[in-house]
Amino acid sequence: MPGEAILSATGLTPVEEKRALRAAVLAARSALPAADRLERSHAIAQRLEEVPCFRDARTLALYAALGAEVDASGIAAGAASRGVLLVYPRIVPGDRRLAFARCAPEALVRGPMGALEPPAEAPPVPRDAVDCVLMPGVAFSPDGHRLGRGGGYYDATLEAMPRAARVGLAFDLQLVPALPAEGHDARLDALVTEARVLLFRRESR
Repeated sequence: MPGEAILSATGLTPVEEKRALRAAVLAARSALPAADRLERSHAIAQRLEEVPCFRDARTLALYAALGAEVDASGIAAGAASRGVLLVYPRIVPGDRRLAFARCAPEALVRGPMGALEPPAEAPPVPRDAVDCVLMPGVAFSPDGHRLGRGGGYYDATLEAMPRAARVGLAFDLQLVPALPAEGHDARLDALVTEARVLLFRRESR
């Protein structure tokens, strides 16, 4: 499993552990052939239907895959066909928290951090109106913790929207035995991979 040797090492600070884990897991994920990633993404979309907070969501926050992340385009198409309102995050200058706007996947534009996001004219949607947030990540642990790219955007955003369910999407190789958790790290309600669905219980919702 990617990162096991790093987790067993001694003398690393949490920041150093996270940096080493990111490098190991990103390398393993990038090594997956594109066709394999698409097939696994399709399996993840099917397994996601087992998650109640996703099925019940009327306003769903998604993301456009960056690099070798799980492709959520099939999830978006299925949710839209059921009448679910799709919103996507965008960077807010001077604010670590992401904003959300209503947008069709094909209308997304390249943002300042390289990710696709809603254009400036897309109708904004308040954070507290979002029922469920689907999010990518670099690594995940079996107790519901997530390791992102290091910017802290999702952690800060989710802290500001406690009502929204939090669902991580990942390939199974991104699951590591444990993650060095810090106080600001946002815990998930569910993690979905091509091989499993893990549900967690947060103390406050």
